[in-house]
Amino acid sequence: MQFPRILSVTTPVLAFVASIAGVYSAPASAAQHSVEIAITNTGDAALECGAAIAHWFSEDLGHAAPGETLEIRFGYDLGSGTVFRLNEVGDEMAVQRVWCGAEGNAWPTRAEIPLERRAGTAPAPVALDCATSAGGTLCATKPAE
Repeated sequence: MQFPRILSVTTPVLAFVASIAGVYSAPASAAQHSVEIAITNTGDAALECGAAIAHWFSEDLGHAAPGETLEIRFGYDLGSGTVFRLNEVGDEMAVQRVWCGAEGNAWPTRAEIPLERRAGTAPAPVALDCATSAGGTLCATKPAE
């Protein structure tokens, strides 16, 4: 007769835990969008782009030869305004900053890529023309087509 008693005690506890898990996981997935960035290399030298992730990681985002466009996509939490990258186990790693610079020397020659971070507002896509110039990199908003 102890088995039904244990079952009757654990069933409400499991139901409670399951209900809490549903409350805390549903809003996060419902409020996620993406930030799309397109970097067109309008210069004569190759560009490479990177990001600082979750305070202490850096990640190579890709390279663009002259005339090429590098497309980057990050996750965006609409509720908090957090821009993030999913790691290999699915954790959201906050993106602190994004830059592009001369290939092989991107950090010292970098141009910062702006990231919109406003809770409650979905970010607009970012399209930039970038080129290395005199030891640095210049980026400008791409004209509307």
